[in-house]
This record gives sequence, C-alpha cells and structure tokens, in this order.
Amino acid sequence: MSNPTAKDVAAIVSHAGEIVGRTKLQKTAALLELAGVGAGFTFSYHHYGPYSEDLATAADRAVLLGLVGENPRRAAWGGHYSIFRAERAADPNPARAKLIDLAAGANAVTLELAVTAAFVADDEGVDDAWSVVADRKPEKASEANMKAAKELYRQFREVETERPLPAI
Repeated sequence: MSNPTAKDVAAIVSHAGEIVGRTKLQKTAALLELAGVGAGFTFSYHHYGPYSEDLATAADRAVLLGLVGENPRRAAWGGHYSIFRAERAADPNPARAKLIDLAAGANAVTLELAVTAAFVADDEGVDDAWSVVADRKPEKASEANMKAAKELYRQFREVETERPLPAI
C-alpha cells in the first residue's frame, strides 16, 4: 500500500477544481479507494460514513503547503464547512477522473449515502447495505435522498474501474 500525501489530496481537488466540504472530500477519496483507483488512504466507519484520519491530515498539509486553497465558511444552521480549491488539472486516469467528476457534482447528502452504502457492503460484508445506511442515518435517509443516492451509485458502477464497486 502506498503512503498517501498532501499531493494526493491536491490531485483530487485539482481535477474537480473545487470541492465543497470536508465530508465531500472524504467521501470522494473513499469512493476512489473502493474502486481501486485511490492513493491508498485507509478508511474506517464514522458517523458520516467512511472516514480517514490520514486524509484529514493530508488535506490540512495540502492547505499549509499551498497546494490547495481552503475557504472556511459558516453554514446557515450555524456549523462550519470548507471550500477547497485548486487550479484545474485533468486526472490522467479516465475512471478516476469520471468518479471525481460525479462525486464533486453530487449533492453532499446523496454522495454520503451512496458511498456509505458501498463502504458498508465492502468493509462489513453487509448484504442489504441500503437498509443499514437507512438505519444508521435516519435523519438523512428520506425516500427522495435514498432514491437519489441509488441513482448516483448506479452511475458510479457504470464507470469501469480496476476494482468493481460492490453490487448493492
């Protein structure tokens, strides 16, 4: 397994140009790892789904090194989020590029639900990952959000990757 760095975070952000939110960055990187086209970040289950402390540290380093810009904002509900930006640069791996494009353009909740379902299926070997996600995230798993997450996941699965995403 490789030793992922701040440059790996910058590569994700620079392909997208902008990623809104640390959760979206985490889920995008987790998706890449699940598909076998990631940098080698290790993930475990957290309240918001797959989470990598190594990725969080690498993101902070990417900002400190000037590889990625971070614009912290206050959300309408009072919390905080970050907008990560970098000069756009095409990713040389077409599958990775397509997954980053899909994830960056997705609604954050939809992305969180879709990637969490894939992670639960892959990491925990759960047969009905969508039900597990609905149970773990009842505040987000509305019928509309789950329908959108399943559609987004269908789009992820259409991308030919080194490691096929779980069939859920």
